[in-house]
Amino acid sequence: MNVLILSAAAKVQLVRAFKDAGARVIAADISPDNAALFEADQALILPRSDDPAFADALAEACAHHDVRLVVPTRDGELPVLSGLKACLAGRGVTVLAPSSEALETCQDKRRFAAFCAAHGFATPRTFAPGETPDFPVFVRPVRGAGGKGARRVDGPEPLGDELLVQALETDPEFTVDVLMDLEGRPLQAVARRRLLVRDGEAVKSQVADIADLAEQALALCAALALVGHNVVQAFWSAERGPRFIEVNPRFGGASNLSIRAGLASPERLLQMAAGEDAATRRPIAYGLTLLRYAEDRIVSEAELAALAR
Repeated sequence: MNVLILSAAAKVQLVRAFKDAGARVIAADISPDNAALFEADQALILPRSDDPAFADALAEACAHHDVRLVVPTRDGELPVLSGLKACLAGRGVTVLAPSSEALETCQDKRRFAAFCAAHGFATPRTFAPGETPDFPVFVRPVRGAGGKGARRVDGPEPLGDELLVQALETDPEFTVDVLMDLEGRPLQAVARRRLLVRDGEAVKSQVADIADLAEQALALCAALALVGHNVVQAFWSAERGPRFIEVNPRFGGASNLSIRAGLASPERLLQMAAGEDAATRRPIAYGLTLLRYAEDRIVSEAELAALAR
């Protein structure tokens, strides 16, 4: 099966994971100087997702390369892909993007906190705009990604409506990789503790056997009607259980750990896209640890020029 990974950038491990699962991987980005393009079976240069030419270029690429599965990897492209999902489905292409309503709930952190409260999922205490919080607190932009603008606040200072203000949590932080089927039914989840985080991304992480956290993350993604691979962020302790802070409806930077631990999302997504059953839960290698490091990819000027053409 031909799989198109968008905004491939440096996501070499994701390309490798789909190749290992048996896919022919086509990686796309807006310029040739991206390492994952040279790891894929084929590379494409596509317009930015906010370019009016993107929709036609994506449809043409899917038709020309017989793509059956489109895998987004960047938050900014998800709204556009959600809007194109039905059209591409009519051409036999599955796009791993949720509905626009579900996506808006995930990408607006204040709306997400309200959704959790309405559906019985715990979050850190959330203060309304203009409400005087109990310090210290943790603030994050209501709309944003990658940990940008997130910080601890220890005392009174101007906090605008563009910031979500929540009680400061001191319990360990976890990521849960959640696999849903293509109709939004929950399949399996793997929790991993974030041991070391840089720029909002885990560079050291360990798979943890916490059934309560994994099952609640599955239930949350089901309530949101998400599809495919999703990344849930939460604080957790045995005494208090999980407090959810956000969901990213896409693969995460360190999702390779859960994939290798047994979740096997790429393999199971290929099965689902082919109409096969992928619901059987897989054994998980608890305690498996991810230690991320940089790897150089050296390419010639001729290789870059050839890809650009």
